Amino acid sequence: MKRFFHFVLVSAVTLCTAVASIAAEGGPKCVPVKVKSEKDLVFKGGESLTFAVNYKLGVINADIAKATIKLDTARLNGKKAFHASMFAYTQKAYASLFTVKEQLDSWFTRDGLVPMRFTRTAREGNYTSTNSYSYVWNSAHPHIKAALNNSRRGDYSADIPLDACTFDLPLLYFVLRNMDISSLSVGGRYPMTFAVDDDVYNLHFVYYGKEDKKVSGLGTVKCLKFGFQVVAGDVFAEGADLYAWFTDDGNHIPVMFAAPLKIGQVQGRLQMFTGLKNEFSSLKKR
Repeated sequence: MKRFFHFVLVSAVTLCTAVASIAAEGGPKCVPVKVKSEKDLVFKGGESLTFAVNYKLGVINADIAKATIKLDTARLNGKKAFHASMFAYTQKAYASLFTVKEQLDSWFTRDGLVPMRFTRTAREGNYTSTNSYSYVWNSAHPHIKAALNNSRRGDYSADIPLDACTFDLPLLYFVLRNMDISSLSVGGRYPMTFAVDDDVYNLHFVYYGKEDKKVSGLGTVKCLKFGFQVVAGDVFAEGADLYAWFTDDGNHIPVMFAAPLKIGQVQGRLQMFTGLKNEFSSLKKR
């Protein structure tokens, strides 16, 4: 039960962390992005998205969790920055079964999307975990200086390898949204690299092209469809993929994700949005 709830909530926050058990291989592997100057980004400070997370199994069809993603402007060490905040939690009706809270915060430059700081606080039942990252770029060997803690191990630290293609999870989400879609080919596989806890991980996604997707509460949305590879195990069946749909407009916001589990299926859907940089033009007129 613990691993299931943790998967549901973290997936809601990042739409792709369900594959975090794939180990990184080789050197730098970058997401194909547009020019990363602030004026050209598909998002701006003040944006806020709210998601509902639904679980289905037979006659069971319930929204068990909520997730929010917010982006604000900030200054860090005198530099202009974005502050991304992601928070997911079980609904009160299901908290008696298992309590999960996941908070991730990332600070990164407004020009260039360079990571500056990352923190994570997680509670899964009686288990707690924290991450605090400082990015050391001015070094012959750039690295992440990580201060870590969990309720099993206590306090510990790690120096994590760092290159220009390595992101923390909230920043990875925003980098994904700023992809150069014109450079992608339908059916193509593309790698990404991210760090969490004391490890660096590798994620590959597949671009499936454009698709109209009906989203409960929103309507039919013109989307870009992606598939994220997952590892078979306690949660996923062999050959399972996590699919995510991003708006095919100037915002590239996620409106839905879905993945089959060994028992049942999890889905996330966009419920509310404010502060978008561009018009939500992908919503088809009824």
